[in-house]
Amino acid sequence: MFQKQRRIRLPLAGTLLLCLLVGISLLAWKWLAQSESSDSVTKHTVDTSPEDALKYWTADRMRKAKATNMPHIDAPGHKKPHPRRPPQTPGPQKS
Repeated sequence: MFQKQRRIRLPLAGTLLLCLLVGISLLAWKWLAQSESSDSVTKHTVDTSPEDALKYWTADRMRKAKATNMPHIDAPGHKKPHPRRPPQTPGPQKS
């Protein structure tokens, strides 16, 4: 009877130890991946109230606004394919 209990306890202890090691390695991998990606994110606060921004951006200023050049980033492995949408054809309009 004692031999049977001992045979069960050893594999159980090994399984628990293996699960603990896998859990720790997953947490470490997630922490390392998160710390690397947070370097490229820049956060800042805006001191302008939303009401002031609405007063500033009049229809005339919006028409005269020009697009800015966006940064070109060549990060290997971070290129995701953009989903393609089918061309939109004008359908029957509801009255």
